[in-house]
Amino acid sequence: MNKLLAALHHPATNLVVALILISTSLIEIWESATGGTVKMAVGGMEMKVGAYDGVLAYGVVHLLRAIAELVEDVERGARH
Repeated sequence: MNKLLAALHHPATNLVVALILISTSLIEIWESATGGTVKMAVGGMEMKVGAYDGVLAYGVVHLLRAIAELVEDVERGARH
């Protein structure tokens, strides 16, 4: 659990999440300004990219961080 917490609190994690949020927001702004859509192909599936993708990444990182901290607190409380 300590390794997960260390990874979630690492500056590189925050940098990656910030880049995802900024890039997906810029894509959505571009789509609104030009009327076009930006699509990304993953495997055989094509999907539209938007700010919601960045919000999802942000939410997942913060959920994992909260779960890891909660488990750590419970373990610490069980030892005392």
